[in-house]
Amino acid sequence: MIQEVQATANKELPILRKGDTGGAVKLLQNLLIALGYFDKDLRTGNFLEQTEQAVKNFQSEYNLQVDGIVGAKTWDLLGGVLWD
Repeated sequence: MIQEVQATANKELPILRKGDTGGAVKLLQNLLIALGYFDKDLRTGNFLEQTEQAVKNFQSEYNLQVDGIVGAKTWDLLGGVLWD
């Protein structure tokens, strides 16, 4: 008898804010580029003023708290808007 094994990866995305750097910031910037909120030439992996403003614009358009901080609600909506 063969058992079916299901692999799951359920790692939470980090909370991001101005000053952060790294792969999660690049992911955020790529999502913002795909949705038309961010210029691909600004994709650096550094969460600077331009990234913060793009996040605020997204948050404002989708009636989220406009604070420029990418927490669970912003991550969820970014993914939902992109893949729906």
